[in-house]
Amino acid sequence: MPGPVDYAKIAIMPDQDTTEWYDAFKRKEFLIRQCKDCGHRFYPPLPACKKCASMNVGWHKIEGKGTIYSYIVVTQPILAHLVPTVPYVIAIVELPDGQNKDGSKTRIPALMMDDEKDCGIGAPVELAWDDHPKQDYKIPRWRVSDKHAKGVWHFGG
Repeated sequence: MPGPVDYAKIAIMPDQDTTEWYDAFKRKEFLIRQCKDCGHRFYPPLPACKKCASMNVGWHKIEGKGTIYSYIVVTQPILAHLVPTVPYVIAIVELPDGQNKDGSKTRIPALMMDDEKDCGIGAPVELAWDDHPKQDYKIPRWRVSDKHAKGVWHFGG
């Protein structure tokens, strides 16, 4: 299990494009952007649609489940709050409820709660939350929901 994340070393400072997104964290909700014109769902929470460039965007609450699309093991952190966490896994999680009409899927970066041995491409994951010690925010983390799932591929074999 990775070591603890030192959230006391970071301050969440929402701006006009991310205030609603961060406020959802307080309710343990994870939102992705959805275009009100073309319906495209995307991440990160940008102010305009990545597909049609419309500024008419809203939010879509994800159910908090997904599949690891890819991952990397970090052994040399560059962010101070992650130093005690090493080694840790950053995964790209593909969201089933982020599917778009054109067949593309929304993928998000995810700080995993699991060790490398439990993370693999195709592993099912679910959303979990950490508390920020100084602010009224929950911080999204992800964990493998079935460590014995079939067909999961691991680097190195």
